[in-house]
Order: sequence, then C-alpha cells, then structure tokens
Amino acid sequence: DISIKVIPQGFYNNSTLKLNMRDTVTAYLRNSFSPFMIIDSAKGVIDSITFEGTFVFSNASSGSYYIEVTHRNSIETWSSTAVNLNRGTPMSYDFTNAVTKAYGSNMILKGSESCIYSGDVNQDGIIDASDGSLVDNDAFNFNGGYIPTDVNNDGFVDASDAAYVDNNAFNFIGIVRP
Repeated sequence: DISIKVIPQGFYNNSTLKLNMRDTVTAYLRNSFSPFMIIDSAKGVIDSITFEGTFVFSNASSGSYYIEVTHRNSIETWSSTAVNLNRGTPMSYDFTNAVTKAYGSNMILKGSESCIYSGDVNQDGIIDASDGSLVDNDAFNFNGGYIPTDVNNDGFVDASDAAYVDNNAFNFIGIVRP
C-alpha cells in the first residue's frame, strides 16, 4: 500500500483549507527507466481534509518506480524521482509539500499547498482552448453535477471554472514526463 497526498488545484479552498469534496484519483507505478512502462495501477479516494488516499498495488514487486497520478480534470503528474517500493512495507509520497515533488516542478502553489494543475477536462495532456470551449459550453447550458468541466467541484459550471482553464492555458500547462 502507498499513501499518496495530492491536491487538485481547483478543488482546494483557500478559505477552509480543505478540498471542496473528496474525489477519486488513479495512481500508476511506472518503470524508472525508458520507456517507463506501467507496472501497476490503483484507484484511491483523496480525503478532503488530509489530502491523502490509500492506493493498493497488488501486481508490483519491490523496486524503483515513478508514481504518476491522474484526476478527471487535472494534468497527469509524475513524482520528481523514482521511489523505492518494498512489498509489505507501508510507504507514502506527498505531492503537497513542495512543487519540486512533481517531475519538472509541474505543480502550482495555492496558498501554502502544492497542487496538481486543474483544467485538462478532455484529458489530452494540455490545458488549452479545447478545454476552455468545453467549460464555456457547459456554463452556457447551465450544466452541473459530477462532470469534468466543474473544475472547482462546486456543483455547477461557471466563470470560476473557466478561470482555472484560462489561466493555466495562458501559461501553456501540459504534462511533464521524464
């Protein structure tokens, strides 16, 4: 089991210092050498207060792996280095305590927390106008609920969601991999 702490940027509320809600994240263990093949994957629910989820990897043997995390409307993010997994020994990885914990420092500081970038609603690896268009269309149609275009997860799609996408698109945010 690996305990992973991760915060999607749009979910983090600077006023309450917690996430707007718990949500599911998928984590992958990847070889530490090119072509960085996926060895195992697991889903976990990130707690809204501790920012932590438990991921059970049943197929990976002890070794050195990159940790990749994905979230339904955030940029895929990799650990800054390969981490050592010892089967049977609990371990943890904290993406939230420094932007440098992500490969290429591909995170953003929000308040005092390091967060994975939000806004890749179509999951194509880059936050750009195509994501913005999806958010704009859903906002225009007053869509809401548990949908990827609700970037801050407040239950409806509006300008606050578009702001994350627009700002991150302006800064050319995309996946950074080894």
